[in-house]
Formats: sequence, structure tokens, C-alpha cells
Amino acid sequence: MTTTLPLPNDFGDYFSPILVKELRQGLRTRFFTISLLLFHSFIILLLATVTLGTPVEVVNGVFWGIAGLMLLVVLPLRAFNALNAEATDGTLDMLTLTSISSSRILQGKWVALFSQSLLMAGSLLPYMVARYFFGGVEILREAVALLVLALGSGIITAALLAFSSQASVILRLLLLVGVGFGAVPLGVFTAFLVSVAEADRMLREFFALAGWEQWSIILGFLALSVYTIWYFLALGSSRIAPPSENHSTWKRVIVFCVHAALLIIGLLLCYLSRDAENAAWVLIPLIGLTLIACMDLMTEEMPRFPTTVAALASRGRFGSLAGRLLHPGWASGVLFSALLCSMAMVLIAGITHQEAGWHWDDGPGIHMFCLVLAAFTPVLVRINRTNIFANWWVVQLCMVAAGILLSMFCEVMRARDFAMLGVLTPVTTFFGAESVSYQSRKSIMIAGSFFSVLWLVAALIRARMHFAEFTRLENAALTLADHSPHRADDIAR
Repeated sequence: MTTTLPLPNDFGDYFSPILVKELRQGLRTRFFTISLLLFHSFIILLLATVTLGTPVEVVNGVFWGIAGLMLLVVLPLRAFNALNAEATDGTLDMLTLTSISSSRILQGKWVALFSQSLLMAGSLLPYMVARYFFGGVEILREAVALLVLALGSGIITAALLAFSSQASVILRLLLLVGVGFGAVPLGVFTAFLVSVAEADRMLREFFALAGWEQWSIILGFLALSVYTIWYFLALGSSRIAPPSENHSTWKRVIVFCVHAALLIIGLLLCYLSRDAENAAWVLIPLIGLTLIACMDLMTEEMPRFPTTVAALASRGRFGSLAGRLLHPGWASGVLFSALLCSMAMVLIAGITHQEAGWHWDDGPGIHMFCLVLAAFTPVLVRINRTNIFANWWVVQLCMVAAGILLSMFCEVMRARDFAMLGVLTPVTTFFGAESVSYQSRKSIMIAGSFFSVLWLVAALIRARMHFAEFTRLENAALTLADHSPHRADDIAR
């Protein structure tokens, strides 16, 4: 007698339906199958060339080049059209009608895509062991490089997944280029780890630190990676959520806590460590996260339904005041972004005060000051009136284009005095400063920072003029709460 084989267990009910759907579809696609086969075929052929006398250094460089291409480019590109394809096919509206929230939709899609990246990264381990026997391979450095590539793949996937909510292909291509520039440091750092002899010295210095310092660096790096992934997913979920839902208040609370923690850590490094420049390791991610948050918060559509402000409106005067920072919409986003920028400026001021090499008038501080204030310019300039998110990027690109044209004009016409026109906007200030001599650069940066402050003040004034919309929605929310059945029952009792 023959017995039938038991059927394999399916995914449990505790898995998100989106995760199950995306995993099944993703692993069955021809793109993933062909990519996996080609990837391993290239790696096997590459390792086979060692027996033909190919230098081990060349093999190692090509090996990590292929690995970086797959993990940082090919696999994350699957998220480029993920949400827009759902919206075009009409399945996104059907998903929002179910009990699945927009956050779970984004999380399920990201986990499914990132799981495939982890599968690809895990398949590299046997080849890493095989290359170890060929010589010229340091296991620790290779393991760290693989971890960096895996985390970078997760961050890039989350960013592309969030930006895939935009319908414009041109805008998504521009965002793809921006994400690509952000991925360059990851590739450079990976190449540094696996090919430069100085990486051994860096690792020895790391292990020479105290145990708590080592764990602080590791946990801090992982925490920043997790937070960045979470923020991109929160950004994407807020763009596909129904307009009656509030996805901004708790996001801003978490953002404030993270930025405040980074500020405190940076100030402690600035005033308690021997070298104040150690705080720059905190300042760099703080500036980057501030720019991402400003882009998101100042491109939110103004709320249209009382339900989006009801939670804070029910808390009286304090809730109303807090709502000017925490309500969804670009108007409150301007004020909240100004708060985030001030936190970054406090850390810059601390480093400038402690470090002799940092001068406010011509050092990196004033450059970062103009950089963060450039985020407020699109609030006052409307080129694309239908999509506020696209308008933010179009204005930034226009300022970059204007700066390039200004630099070309000053160079071709030998008219260095016209470089002073660059002070009108924060972005063109950088190009104007680079078009003049070192002595004139200082005055241009000071004048540019002054005009940048004017842009900030004008954005705050324009945002204040729209606070009346929050007041109207708060009054409507309180009126609905007074006429709700639960409120009537309480009055009857």
C-alpha cells in the first residue's frame, strides 16, 4: 500500500496577507528567477577563472562589484513601480477597502522585497568561503561588507517603494537618481572594506575601543538604519492612505524623539569628548534625516476632514496648540520643519564653539545652514500646482539649474561680480560662492545665509495664514463629537 505525502504547511494566519501575496508573486516572477540564475552563473565562472591564473585581487574586486550591483541596484529596482502599478491596475483601491491599513500594505511589500535581497545575500556565503581558500580574503571585513550591502539594500528598497506612490514616471526617475547618489557612499564604503589595506587598521582601532563604545557604534548604526527604513515606509503609507486618516501626528512625535536623541548624543560628544569633531558623525545623519523629514512634512496635503484633527482637538487648548505642530498638512509641516532645522543648527553651533577649525562665517556650518533652509523655498514658489510633492522637487531642480547657469555665465563672460546674484536663493548661493575667489566667497555665503533666513520667515508667515483651516476643522470635530451617539448617552446618564 502506498501512502500519500502530507501537504506542506502554508503560511500561518499571523502573516500579513500582503506579505504572503507579494512573496508568492515575487519568487515566481521571471525577473527574480533569471536574475538569480545569471548572478550565480557569473559568480561560478568568475571563481573558475582563478584556476586559469587570474589574480585574486581582480577576482575579489569583480565579485564585490557584481554583489553590489545586485543588492544595491537590480533587486531594489523592483520597488520602482510597486505602488503605482497597484493604483493603475485598480487593486490599491480594493486593498484600502479591506481591513488592511496602508502601513501594513507598505510593510508587507517591503518585507517581501527585502526577503529576496536577503536570500540573494545569503547565497553569497558559500562563495565567500571558497574565495577564502584562494587567499587574499579577510572573513571579518567581508562579513561587515556583506552586512552593509544588505542594510543598504533594505534602505534603498524602502525609499523606492515610498516614492513609487507618485504617478509621474519622470518624477520617479529623478527620485531614483537621487536615491542612487545616496547609495554611492555605501558602495564606496564596501569597496574600502574589501580592497583597501587601511580597513584592517580601522578594524583594529574599533576593537581597541571600550566594550560600551563598540556596542554604541554597532547599535547606533543599526538603529539609524531601522529608523530610516521605517520613515520611508511611513512616508509611502501616508501618500496612499485615505484623506480621512491621520498618519502624520505619531510620525512627527517619533521624528522629534529621534532628532532630540541625536542632538543630545551630538552635544555630549561635542563637550565631553577630547575631539569636538567626533560630533560630526552624528551631525551628518542628523542633517540627512532633517532634509528627508522636511521634504515629507512640507509636501503633505492640507487636511480636509475633521477626523484628521479630532484626536488633538478633543484635548482642549493644549491640543489645539500642539496641533499647529502635529496636525497633518504642509502648514504645520513648515513650523515642525523649522523646529527640526533649529535642532541641527544647535549642534552645528556647538561644534563651531568647541572646534577651532570650524568657523561660522566660512566653515562647513554656514554651508549646512543654507542647505537645510533650502527646503523651505518651494513653499513660496509654486510651479506645479496639482502635486505639491512634485513641486518641491521641481523648485529644487530649478534652483540647481539656475546655479549651474550662473556659474557658466561667470566663467565664460569673466564676470565674477555677477556671482553675487546667487545669494537670492539658498541653493544658488553655493554656486555663486564657488564662482569667485576665496576672499569673496565669505561675503557671498554670509549674504546667502541672510536671504535664506528671509525665505524661512516668509514660509512661516505663509503657513501661519493657513492655520485658520486647522481651526475650522477643529471646531467641526468638536461639533461632531458633541452630536455623537456616545456623547448623547453620556449626557442622558
